[in-house]
Amino acid sequence: MLMPSIFGENLFNDDWMNFGFPEVEKALYGKHASHEMKTDVRETDSGYEVDIDLPGFKKAKKQLCEISNLMEKKISIPQVKEKLSVIKEIQSDSFWQTGDLLLFEKVRKEMRDLMKFLAEGTSGRQEIFTRLEDPVIDRKEGTVLDPAYDFEDYRKKVNRYVEEHGNTLAIHKLTHNIPLSSGDYKELERILTSELGSKDEYEREFGSMPFGLLIRQIAKLDHEAAMEAFSKFINDASLNQRQISFVYKIINHIEQNGYMENISDLQKPPFDKPISFIKMFDAKTRNSLIETIKSITENATNVSA
Repeated sequence: MLMPSIFGENLFNDDWMNFGFPEVEKALYGKHASHEMKTDVRETDSGYEVDIDLPGFKKAKKQLCEISNLMEKKISIPQVKEKLSVIKEIQSDSFWQTGDLLLFEKVRKEMRDLMKFLAEGTSGRQEIFTRLEDPVIDRKEGTVLDPAYDFEDYRKKVNRYVEEHGNTLAIHKLTHNIPLSSGDYKELERILTSELGSKDEYEREFGSMPFGLLIRQIAKLDHEAAMEAFSKFINDASLNQRQISFVYKIINHIEQNGYMENISDLQKPPFDKPISFIKMFDAKTRNSLIETIKSITENATNVSA
């Protein structure tokens, strides 16, 4: 570097640039701390690897998963159906594990034209404004809080697994009204409380619901299996057309829900009209129908020898 000089003498000595700056810690605190982007650069044999922790990533992930879940319910719209593969990809763990910014940008463009469909049909909603105030009972600074438990993530994992593994033995038995073996039950327990999450997560989300009933509730009951279970009533020549129609109502309910949660539901809509269950059948037929309904539930809860 050229240095200014007078009469051949340098105005700056060799140490003129070696003055020190005080060390300043540039950490962010308070409400802006979570907005700081963190990077980690590592040298490898083939070059360098860079890990980037983007601020707001977890929040954006949750929002995009919620949007894709809502969008999947609008599958009847041709434009949405065309992008179904993209919508399902967003809900997969592999999509978020890649950390591929170019892939995220591609998905953003794919979803951009579909957002208008989420707004349709919401104009009639009534807006409710609330003002909630919580008293401050304690203050503590400098303690890192654990991330809040997200019930939605575990429920989605379970739903996705059941939808994608309908041909596995245990799930096939449940959807076809076939009793479970002890091995089937242990496999369901392993999947729901080990592979997809923990026992605590299962209990937080589904309480004490038996594994078989949960799977049946998600996967439903096969139509042919339901018809087979009630075939003796459908083929009973002594029953009139109105009674047969009532039996079909029961079949439809169990198909859609996987089972009948409570026998008392037979006294409620849509079973209470035009004639109640008690008036529709004689005592023997009523008891036989109730036993059939219970057996379908028991095939999802009891374990055969």
